[in-house]
Amino acid sequence: MGYKYKIEDILNVGYDIFRKNGYHNVGINQILKECGIPKGSFYNFFKSKEDFAQQVINQYGLSNQKWMEDFFKESKLTPIESLKYFYSTVMNMNEEDNYAGGCLINNMSMEVGRNNDNLGSEANQQFIGWLNVLASIIKKGQQLGEITTEYTSLELAEYLHAGFYGTLSRTKVTRSRVYMDIWLDITFNFIKT
Repeated sequence: MGYKYKIEDILNVGYDIFRKNGYHNVGINQILKECGIPKGSFYNFFKSKEDFAQQVINQYGLSNQKWMEDFFKESKLTPIESLKYFYSTVMNMNEEDNYAGGCLINNMSMEVGRNNDNLGSEANQQFIGWLNVLASIIKKGQQLGEITTEYTSLELAEYLHAGFYGTLSRTKVTRSRVYMDIWLDITFNFIKT
């Protein structure tokens, strides 16, 4: 049976809604209005608002992971230079957005991760996928002798991404990239050999 509405389109609208407004500030009626979908059709795709949010997180996480994989695959830079360029690129994207939305996974983790096991677990799964992509690049840098081997590649990936998301949260308050730039300089001085 074909549906008039495409789940991917609904999830993309959901991404914008949750990224800008958070989870608790959004009701089903707002979702229906912004997606342009009747309640009955919405429930053909999703069991609840929580199920909808979980699927939005999943789609966003997998899409970001693919983007990261392609980013590093296409890079002609050394591993450490690729990593630094990756974070610079994401920093520029956030600056262009005036730090309005940030990362959906980060936002959802902070807002509901502790109180909603399903959403917290989904956000964590996606975060782990991203860490594995970063760890593979870090491992190459370690093998080339340009990144410290004092820590495992996965530990360094966690360090990089957790630090980045901490400073990303700070920029939402300051609307300035100054702390991101400080983080970038200190971090890449720390991990290089």
